[in-house]
Amino acid sequence: MPRIEETRPVTLDLTQPKYAGVLAIMQGRAFLEELNHAPPEIVEEQMCREHPPLGPIGVMDVDWTRRMITSRESIYYLIRLGGGVVGGVFFAADPERHREENFWRIFVEPMYHNRGIGQEAFRQIYRRHPDVKRWTVGTPAFNAKTRHFYERMGFTLMGIEDRPGVWFRECRYENILSHEERLKL
Repeated sequence: MPRIEETRPVTLDLTQPKYAGVLAIMQGRAFLEELNHAPPEIVEEQMCREHPPLGPIGVMDVDWTRRMITSRESIYYLIRLGGGVVGGVFFAADPERHREENFWRIFVEPMYHNRGIGQEAFRQIYRRHPDVKRWTVGTPAFNAKTRHFYERMGFTLMGIEDRPGVWFRECRYENILSHEERLKL
């Protein structure tokens, strides 16, 4: 898909529980878009189950999303484009690990993909959290598109693993670039 140059400003706002429904749906649509990058045999195997998974835990689950928004263990931002909500990002906010944070999820509504929105969201998070020395993130191993995106954002592959309760193999990435290097991405 060709890249569309976005001219509207991308901003991040701490979210509120009233956005749980729209964020849960956006997460689901973003993950379903990822399935377009999965080999057909993986998709068929999963969809033939009696209760096919919709994606990672909490995808399209309003109550789970609300718990993540209100949890003291996470920081959850709305990604806005020109004022409208187009995605979200949330990560661990453990005071004990203040200098090492784990992105739990970053997602952008599929109709806004390939516009630099996710890239700008990362830059803003890096600016807002300059004390973090190491960021980590995971993505399905089958999705070369998101893997390429994380690598472009300074993440390096740590390994590929099978996790209990997750039906896809997951690539684990880390970003240990300095704060100054991250801001140049």
